[in-house]
Amino acid sequence: MNRPKVYISKPTWGNHLAILRSAGLEFEEYPYWCPDTRGLDFEGMCKKLNEAEPNSVILLHPCAHNPTGVDPTMQQWERIADICEQRDLIPYFDSAY
Repeated sequence: MNRPKVYISKPTWGNHLAILRSAGLEFEEYPYWCPDTRGLDFEGMCKKLNEAEPNSVILLHPCAHNPTGVDPTMQQWERIADICEQRDLIPYFDSAY
């Protein structure tokens, strides 16, 4: 059985790494935090998601991104959804709050 690659934000909640490693899942990071603007690296994120293989899992934080606290706008969420649909990606939401 082929397991899908999981894409996680950089940075992400520390336990995500332990969980993915424990499950034996391959993962790759997508840009999320931009230290220069202290905000979302949305273009970097979209570029990486557009390069993801079909059927990859995209781990997303729907609100209060851990650890940055930075969330996409509604318009940005719509673009993320479009990329997932166009690339046949599987969005997976970790909603802790």
